[in-house]
Amino acid sequence: DNAGIVAFDDNHAVCFKVETHNHPSALEPYGGAATGIGGCIRDIIGTGLAARPIAATDVFCVGELGNESPPAGCLRPRRILSEVVRGVRDYGNRMGIPTLNGGVWFDDEYVGNPLVYCGCVGVMPRTAIEGDPRPGDRIIALGGRTGRDGIHGATFSSAELTDTHADEFSHAVQIGNAITEKKTLDAILEARDHAEGCIFTAITDCGAGGFSSAVGEMGEHLGATVQLERAPLKYAGLTPHEIWISEAQERMVLAVSSHRVPLLQSICDRHDVELCDLGEFGTPNSELILRFDDTEVGRLDMAFMHGGLPDT
Repeated sequence: DNAGIVAFDDNHAVCFKVETHNHPSALEPYGGAATGIGGCIRDIIGTGLAARPIAATDVFCVGELGNESPPAGCLRPRRILSEVVRGVRDYGNRMGIPTLNGGVWFDDEYVGNPLVYCGCVGVMPRTAIEGDPRPGDRIIALGGRTGRDGIHGATFSSAELTDTHADEFSHAVQIGNAITEKKTLDAILEARDHAEGCIFTAITDCGAGGFSSAVGEMGEHLGATVQLERAPLKYAGLTPHEIWISEAQERMVLAVSSHRVPLLQSICDRHDVELCDLGEFGTPNSELILRFDDTEVGRLDMAFMHGGLPDT
């Protein structure tokens, strides 16, 4: 799942997620670290049938603070450290999630590429540790809007940093909004704990790859039909390809029975959370079908996407 789950007592489980956000933090330390911890928080929310994030942690590896003349294209270690500390702290605080501990390591080997580890701890009912979409469930996106920020974020994270990356990949650093994620979290937890039972059957976050990874993972065994033009956008002009792979922050994807969508909509309205219906899980041949307006723009067999191997 999105995080590791451990039994805690008869009624509760705890889950843990850590990840790095190194390259984004090398370009824009505050935003890189903020969206790094935001991604960990999203992963906790997207585990099982949603966990409540309760604590953050971090480890930072940067150059020696006395290094005032780093190589061309590199920020000073002192600036990087102060900004990544502030990024993790501010994002968590705005969601009511304290940063309980952290660590720092100094070495000039990290001048060109600081290591920014972020982590989050969550708690959830043991009855909510698993969820799977059902045929006919609606593909519901909650939270932030889709923009170009974060496009190629995954490929940028794996690339070798050079002194030109600030110009070439500035768009790959997502723009975080902790308040949007907090409202989305509150709506999701209310839907999970509803008196009539959990309103959704599965949930995941839009991490690397955006909707492509979220819907692609959730629809592995069922297939899915996605209407990309329905996605709320930060601004006009995005292509279907950009909408599909954008890693813009604070977006969650849920599988919801069609008759329960109005109930979820009412919860989202109370929490000022935007909801959109992107399509449906389940196709006759378990295919992923992408449409934009009245045009098919993509079709792929789910079995091939998840298990396909090149001929040897």
